[in-house]
Amino acid sequence: MSTTVTHTKTVLLFLLTAALFFFGACHSYKNNENTFRIATVDNNVCKKLIGKVVLYTIFVDTKGTQAWTSYDIQSTLDSIGIATEWIENRAFENNIPLNIDVQYHQNKKVIPIANNFPNKTLYGTLFSPVASVGIGKLDRWADRIAKTAGLTLPVDSATIVKTKNNLSDRERLIARLRDINQTDNVVLMYFVNNYYTDEISVTLHSASSANIEYSIVSFKNPAVIAHEFLHIFGALDLYISPFDTKRSAKRKKATAMKLYPNEVMAFAYRNIDSLNVSPFTQYLIGWKNELDEPSRALFFGKKMKALKY
Repeated sequence: MSTTVTHTKTVLLFLLTAALFFFGACHSYKNNENTFRIATVDNNVCKKLIGKVVLYTIFVDTKGTQAWTSYDIQSTLDSIGIATEWIENRAFENNIPLNIDVQYHQNKKVIPIANNFPNKTLYGTLFSPVASVGIGKLDRWADRIAKTAGLTLPVDSATIVKTKNNLSDRERLIARLRDINQTDNVVLMYFVNNYYTDEISVTLHSASSANIEYSIVSFKNPAVIAHEFLHIFGALDLYISPFDTKRSAKRKKATAMKLYPNEVMAFAYRNIDSLNVSPFTQYLIGWKNELDEPSRALFFGKKMKALKY
């Protein structure tokens, strides 16, 4: 498949978070003062990208993807390392303490978990028949894998808590990982081997308060990995895609891409060393407690005020 087609579908999927939550119903008003709150900010399990963060990666084999080889796994781990180091460096530049600890499903070594997508591919599952149904299918797929991955973790030996953690889904897996690592921030990312095919990557539930957020990544491009990682902490897409059907949305995205010409949430297909994290994204992920004026004016007009954190 051509890289253009691959990129088109990747962009199509990347926008899912923004399409459903940002331009849909992502803000609410407070105290009759036209103050809005963006639904992804300071929300869900991963609230702010600060301090100790565990990135727990699970490699998955499916019939619709290429089988993982030792080389594929190692090169993907290398890309994950590049992506997380890049994020840490951007945090350091902004005086944000951040340490990302990359861990992976293991049994002495990385062993992919076999679990097929319900509709053969990630794209086919997500949009079968529509995204609202496909997301539920992916949630159940992710829960089954999380349960299997949890079997390789140390046994829960807590003496204070009487009820042991039954590792039955991704919520229970993350709860166990938080206990083991003594940190609130645990990022769950599933990797499937599609790095040279026509596929997509997705982050789900980043604006939810009732469902655990997670990513499914098809590629080993460090910028794509960083892009999806930042989605987990609330970052939104800033490029035009087929989901942007309204002229106002297209105009805002086009302006944002000019305002922030090297933004990782807009240009994830580029080399990661040419990218940065814009003030708008910094606000969304908890690096700034106040929305910058150009972003506020662009997306929400003159009268609305952004909530301070």
